[in-house]
Amino acid sequence: MSLHRIPQRGLAPPRRLELASRPRAFALARSPTLTLRSYATSPARSPTTVRRNAIVAGVLLTASAALYYYENRWITSGHPLGVDAGREFSISIRHSSGPKEYFFKRKSDAEVERILTEHESGDSPRAHAQAGADAHAHRVVRWDSNWVASNEPCEDRWRVDNIARTGGRDLFLSTILDGHAGSATSELLRTTLHPTLAVALAGLEAGIVPDNARGWARWAGWLNPLKWVGQTAWTPENVAKTLQQAFLQLDANIVVTPIARLDDVTPENREEFVALTRAADAGACAITALVDAAHGALYVASTGDCRAVAGWQAPDGSWRCDVLTADQMGENPGEVERMKREHPGEEDTVIVNGRVQGGLQPTRAFGDAIYKWTREQGLAIAEIFKAEGLRPRVPRPNHNTPPYVTARPEVTYRSLDGGPGGEKLRFVVMATDGLWDRITSEEATLLVASYLKHRTADPISRTNLAAVVPLSTAGPDAHPYPTEPAPDSAERVAHPPWAFEGDANAATHLIRNSLAGAAADKRAELLSVHGKVARWLRDDVTTTVLFFD
Repeated sequence: MSLHRIPQRGLAPPRRLELASRPRAFALARSPTLTLRSYATSPARSPTTVRRNAIVAGVLLTASAALYYYENRWITSGHPLGVDAGREFSISIRHSSGPKEYFFKRKSDAEVERILTEHESGDSPRAHAQAGADAHAHRVVRWDSNWVASNEPCEDRWRVDNIARTGGRDLFLSTILDGHAGSATSELLRTTLHPTLAVALAGLEAGIVPDNARGWARWAGWLNPLKWVGQTAWTPENVAKTLQQAFLQLDANIVVTPIARLDDVTPENREEFVALTRAADAGACAITALVDAAHGALYVASTGDCRAVAGWQAPDGSWRCDVLTADQMGENPGEVERMKREHPGEEDTVIVNGRVQGGLQPTRAFGDAIYKWTREQGLAIAEIFKAEGLRPRVPRPNHNTPPYVTARPEVTYRSLDGGPGGEKLRFVVMATDGLWDRITSEEATLLVASYLKHRTADPISRTNLAAVVPLSTAGPDAHPYPTEPAPDSAERVAHPPWAFEGDANAATHLIRNSLAGAAADKRAELLSVHGKVARWLRDDVTTTVLFFD
């Protein structure tokens, strides 16, 4: 079986990934050839050229030693000294040592608009459908994506792939990646996660069912005659298991590969080893949406604190916000309880101040191997990094029973064939926490729902938008963590009004509104700051919006 990636205008020609050596059982039952129409974040340029092994072949990595957490800071004020382009304004940041003033020059409106729109992307999968194809071969009728950096360079990545089945209905994959401690992990996942998932799903369609059972339970399952007769492998439960195992297997490859080579490191190959280890040393949260047109199904697999929100519309025109994922972080009570159960005797140290061992905020992530390796392994690799003149991440105190972080995703399933009361799924918003730090799930739903009606309008107050777009959050599940204030609450209406400035890209519309809404001067200030101050004020933000038929 081979996966063909079709290069698109404006993107570097992707490599052809040959999987012909895999057993025939891994071929999709209806299609031995999958065609991937791929779109993704453009890769960053690497400052050095070193040999990579197969795990990191072709991946351009950066050498960042930045930590995912930073000291507590309070933003006290922004004092504009002039609103014209090139005029100075100041931002006062209160550090633990006291307040400090930082001065910047305001960018022009044209430059601000360029920053907001230069990374836009989007397409309609149906535009590439074969003549006479099933009208439901593509349940995603359009997608929009965009990103705006805070870190230099941006640590977020994204990818969209349409997996065509010959003579059948397609699979559609969309992933958002939020890197931390550098972009090495997110960059590697940008090129490897979707092919890994495609092969795993091909195996499931061929009848290879993932099995999480152990011991006698596993043998009992194999001896059960129902396992071998009249059973279909492709069920929501098995798709969820397949996604989970693919995430875990890919992360295991990332984390274990450096350990396998640790004893062979010499001064001559140390640079290569460090390059190999980058993706394990850094980390990334990931969220993947799988749209299965053949079975009318949506699956969302989430590892970390990215988030997906669905907008459902009822026959009477009202909307429902369906939060599909929970933020998996050290402040989530469910994650705290899970961590304590998995590390008995370490209840007081496994989560400290809302962070894993007092360090990492997300409780699930790819990479972040310093929380997965043993103390001895982590210290040995740290010495190699030091010998190369780099600042390593080191094991945290009370590092006794790793792993403390997992890449295992929680998977949410929704039917595309109608919700309660005849609702229709109209869109799904996927984004890194750079968006969710600034707008709520319900606000994102309101913004996209109103965007579908009018892209251009005068600024509208938060109270008015919540009043004119009927919205509920009731759904099949309780609101996942975190609990958020209502869009018309006093806490939220104090913010600037919403902007409707004619954006052709729905992701840009959301990012624009996350950056001070219709307050254009404040938005310009937020996009004029740079360096560490930019990171203190806002995070990298990457957003993809999927629209459904």
